[in-house]
Amino acid sequence: MIILLIGYHKVNAQKIYTTEEGHIMMMTLVDDKPIKAESHKLALYLDYGSKVVNGALDLKTLSTDIPEVNSILQEQEDPLMLRFTGAIPSQDFLSKRHDPINFNWLVDVTYQGKSFKSQFKTTITHIEQGVSMSCLISARGQVLVSDSGLDSLIQSLDKTIQVQFAQLVLKLE
Repeated sequence: MIILLIGYHKVNAQKIYTTEEGHIMMMTLVDDKPIKAESHKLALYLDYGSKVVNGALDLKTLSTDIPEVNSILQEQEDPLMLRFTGAIPSQDFLSKRHDPINFNWLVDVTYQGKSFKSQFKTTITHIEQGVSMSCLISARGQVLVSDSGLDSLIQSLDKTIQVQFAQLVLKLE
């Protein structure tokens, strides 16, 4: 029985790449002043088979240089979970060396029960890491504040939020 459980865990471990410490940065205006928010708690899950990326971020983990915004986020009782999912249109980016792959990535986003779509300019770059295959996924795009409902949480937000993240993913052999 123990051998079966170890074998089962090993097979599953190779199907999905997981990180709970991804980096994300958001920029917008609040009261016509620029604000940058960052978090190192972006959770990403890449299914190697389907090439679907699922992500989650509790907005309470964002840190800004504006104490009032930090307070608003921290004072919320419940998590402010933002989730997204999107399929990467390349089937072999983790199987062999490649030139950078550029594409427009359509992502389904859910925040506080509201769902909307957002498009990100995305690049997948092959990274040499010895014998293991790895790629850097870099994405940047805009989220409309009216789609997200964030304007009800933070007053005087600009109409758009610029979002960008980069994550190195490794293929486990």
